[in-house]
Amino acid sequence: MIEIDLKKVLVNGEIARLIPIDRLKNIKKEIDRFKQYEELNNFQDWIINDLYRFEVPNIGFSAKSIILIAIPHPFYAKVEFTYNGRKTNALSLVMSDFETTESRLKKFLLSENYEIVEAPYIPLKRLAVQSGLAIYGRNNICYIDSMGSNFSFIAYYSDIPCDDKVWREITTAHTCLNCRACLNNCPTGAIQKNRFLIDNEKCLSYLNESKEPFPEWLPKSVHHCVYDCLKCQIICPMNKAQRKKVVGPIKFSESETRSLLSGIIFNKITDSFKDKVKYLGFHQWPGGIARNIKVLIELGI
Repeated sequence: MIEIDLKKVLVNGEIARLIPIDRLKNIKKEIDRFKQYEELNNFQDWIINDLYRFEVPNIGFSAKSIILIAIPHPFYAKVEFTYNGRKTNALSLVMSDFETTESRLKKFLLSENYEIVEAPYIPLKRLAVQSGLAIYGRNNICYIDSMGSNFSFIAYYSDIPCDDKVWREITTAHTCLNCRACLNNCPTGAIQKNRFLIDNEKCLSYLNESKEPFPEWLPKSVHHCVYDCLKCQIICPMNKAQRKKVVGPIKFSESETRSLLSGIIFNKITDSFKDKVKYLGFHQWPGGIARNIKVLIELGI
């Protein structure tokens, strides 16, 4: 009954799954086995051994389940920067509206005498795929039938009872079996033909989210996005219905562009600028954003 009610409260296109808390133990065992036969690079090793958490922390109540929610967002935004009187065009990801979803969810669950606390550092994509909410693409990105890859996950520990028996093996979408679109369109060759994991240290998304200088082997011509990378998603057949869900152009004035290039000093910018920065997610990567916009401007896109 509680899952039906969750569908009623999540009215902005979100999709939720209620997952028994013990599934974290299942995933830990599976990842431990995975480490034994899959060679991991430094970043992947850090994610599995240092970032992920499989034990429920002290949250003030007995966690019985995880609420995993996929929150939709536009495919991408067109953005325009002005610098020295010249326009530069690029693409940007767009943030899901986490705050609205969480506010509605908390209000509803409080009325039902349930509690939630956000659950960071758990393997959201694996939970989504194995619970049947999503499926992996060849590019290691998750897809949902009604959303393509245009969503973000968020998860909460909950005291809602759950005995859902659905639990699937990790598999790649059937669409990917005879498709090489993302592999052929990856600008850095990070997607592997005969390997489940991508080489994420070569992935432009990984490189774009760092504040370190770009490696010498990376050609400037691959840059198109303010952060992350959209090449494998734009070409993906599973995103065919999503390609028109584009917003913008979202324009940044000369002074706003200069603020971004300086690292986004929030106490010196206007509310409208802050809103744009937050909507596009620039606030997550202040060091990388400044470096990335500089490269885009130099390219003269």
